[in-house]
Amino acid sequence: MNTTFNDTYEIKSLIGKGGMSTVYLAEHKRLHTRWAVKEVRKQQGTRFDFLAESNILKRLQHPMLPRIVNIFEDTENIYIVEDYVEGITLDNLLKREKKVDEPLALQWFRDLCGVLRYLHTQQPSIIYRDMKPANVMLQPDGSLKLIDFGIAREYKEASSGDTTYIGTKGYAAPEQFGRAQTDARTDIYALGVTMYHLVTGKSPYEPPYQFVPARELDGKLSHGIEYILNKCVQPEPADRYQDVDKLLDDLNHIYRFDKAWKRVQAVKRVRVAVIAVMLAASVGLIVAGRKVMAQERVEQYDAYLAQASGLYTSDYDGAVAALDQARALFPDLPDADRQQTYALYLNGQWQECIDFGTKALEKFGPDTQTRVSMAAAQFEFGDYEQAAEGFAQGGELSVDDMRDYAVCLGRLGQIDQAEEVLADLTGQGAHPDVTQYVQGEVYFAQENYLEAESSFLNALEQAETPALTRRCYVSLGDLYRDCAALARTGSSPIQEPATKSAELLSSAVVQDGLRYDSVLWEMLAMAYFEAYHVDTTVPSDYLTRAADCFNRVIKLGVTKEYLYSNLYTIYYELSAYDKAEEALTAYQETFPDNYMPHALRGMMLITIENEKPQGQRDYSSALTEYEAAGNMLRSSDDTTYYQQLGSLIDSLRQNGWL
Repeated sequence: MNTTFNDTYEIKSLIGKGGMSTVYLAEHKRLHTRWAVKEVRKQQGTRFDFLAESNILKRLQHPMLPRIVNIFEDTENIYIVEDYVEGITLDNLLKREKKVDEPLALQWFRDLCGVLRYLHTQQPSIIYRDMKPANVMLQPDGSLKLIDFGIAREYKEASSGDTTYIGTKGYAAPEQFGRAQTDARTDIYALGVTMYHLVTGKSPYEPPYQFVPARELDGKLSHGIEYILNKCVQPEPADRYQDVDKLLDDLNHIYRFDKAWKRVQAVKRVRVAVIAVMLAASVGLIVAGRKVMAQERVEQYDAYLAQASGLYTSDYDGAVAALDQARALFPDLPDADRQQTYALYLNGQWQECIDFGTKALEKFGPDTQTRVSMAAAQFEFGDYEQAAEGFAQGGELSVDDMRDYAVCLGRLGQIDQAEEVLADLTGQGAHPDVTQYVQGEVYFAQENYLEAESSFLNALEQAETPALTRRCYVSLGDLYRDCAALARTGSSPIQEPATKSAELLSSAVVQDGLRYDSVLWEMLAMAYFEAYHVDTTVPSDYLTRAADCFNRVIKLGVTKEYLYSNLYTIYYELSAYDKAEEALTAYQETFPDNYMPHALRGMMLITIENEKPQGQRDYSSALTEYEAAGNMLRSSDDTTYYQQLGSLIDSLRQNGWL
C-alpha cells in the first residue's frame, strides 16, 4: 500500500473498507490538515459510476454533508478527498448502547429529514439510496453528518427503473432491487428502517424479518412514533409518506397521535369558527398596515418568512433560501436578517449568529429581536457583559431570556439587578424550576454555596425541560468544582464537594438525552480525579473511572490536547505504563506537530529505567524523545515540560548515564 496519495496526502490510518472502496485518514503534507481519502478501484465488474459521489457532492453545500476538496486518479484507482468527519457512526453507537431514547431519536429523525429534503429539492432531485446507521456520523457537538454518497443518483422523471440495483439489504426499499425507479419515497423507507432500529434496538437483520409495531418491542414508545415508523416502512411506495415535508409535519406535531390531545381537540372544535374570524381580522390589519406595498408582493413576502420559520432547525439552508427570496422582494426591510440571526442561534452557530447580527444592525439600525438573539449567543460563549447589555436592550424579554439575563448579572457581580429580574420572573408566574435555578445562580454569585446548592437541587428536581435539567447539572458541577478548590485550604462550606460532584454527575450521564453529552462526561472525569486525591473514603477505582470518562469523551469525537495529557497523567500515576504509552501514541497521532507527547514520554522512560537495577538501565530512548521534542518546539509553545525533561537529562549527563 502506498504511504502517500498524489505526493500530497500522507496516510495516517485506515478508516474503513467496503465492497466498493477503501477510506483512509490522511494528512496534507504541507498544510498539516486532516482529510478522508476514498480510494475506489476503477475495475469493479459493474456498470456503476464511481464518480457519482464526487460529481454530486461538489455542487452541494449543507452542514450535514461532507465537502469534496480534491479528485485525482491513477491507472487503477480514483481518489476522492473529502472532509474528515470526526465522531462515531450510529451503528457503532447501537452496538454500545443497544438503542436510543425517543426524545433524542426524534431530534435526529427531524435532522435527517432536513438533509433529505435538501437533496430531494435539488434540480434534478438527488436520491441518497443508502440511509442506514453506518452512514450517519454523530459528531462531538451532538450534530449528525451524512456520509458515503457512493450510490446516490439523480432522479430521472421519464425513467421506469434504475440502471443499477444497489443498496444495503434490510435498509433498502423493495424498489431498489428492480421493481421500479427509486425516488424520494425510497429514502423515506430507509430512514424509517434506520429510526426503527434506533428506537427499538431491533436490527432488520434479526428475526422475525418483518416490522412489528414498535410499541410491541418497547411499550414506552409513543403512539406517534409507532404510527410514523409504520407509515415510512410500507412495502408499496404509494402507502408511504409521499415526500419529506409530510413526514416532517407529523414529526413536528407528533402529539396529534396522543389520545388525550385528540379528546382536547374534540372540545375545541366548537370554537374553530370564532378563531378563524379573529385570525382573518388580524391578517387584515397586517395587510392594511402595509398598504403602500403591492398586495401580491406583500403576501409572497410573508409566505417566504413563514416558510423559513418552519425550517430553522430541520433545514437551515432551506430557511436561508426562503429568506433570500424575501430579501429580493423587499431588500430594505430587516425581517429576513432578524430571522436568520435567530436561526443561527437555534442551530448552535453562536459566533456566526453574533457576526451576522452585527452586520444586520449596521445595515438596518437598532433592532431589539436581533440584539436579543445575539445576546443569547454571547451568553453561551460566557461573554456575560455583552450578553447582559443585549438583554437590557431587548425590551420585553421571554422567560428564558430573563432567566439568562439574571444569570449574566449574577456572574458579573450585579447582585441587586439580578434579584430584580428574579422578582420579575416570580411576578410573571414563571415555573418554579426557572426561578429556583436563577435563585441558585444569584446565591452562587454571592458565594453563598450552601443556598446555591439547595436551589440548584430543587430546580433539578422540578425541571420540566431537558435544557434546564442539563443547566442544573452543569451549574452544580461548577459549584462543586469551586468548592473543591476551597476544600484544599479547609474553607469549603460543602463537605467533600468533589465526591458529591462525582456521585451527582455519574447519575446524570446515564439519563435520557445526556448519555452523549461530552461536557458532562468531562466534568465527571475531573470529579473522579479530584475525589480520588482528596477523599480517602471513595472507592480505590475512582482514578480508573476518571480515565474511563476521559476515554469516553474522546470516543464521542472530542479532540482536545489536554484530554490525552490527562489520560497519560492518570495511567502514569497508576504505573500502568503500557496504557500511558497508548495515550501518548494517540496524542501524537492526533496532534503530530505538538512536542508534548515526546516530552512526557521522555520523562516516563526515565522513570521506567530508574525502577530497574543500575546495571540494566539505558536512558538513550529518553534522550531521543528529548531531542525530538526540541526539534518541534515553536515560539508560542509553553516550554514547561520540555524544561523539566531537560533538567532530568542534564542530571543524567552529570552523573555519567548519558
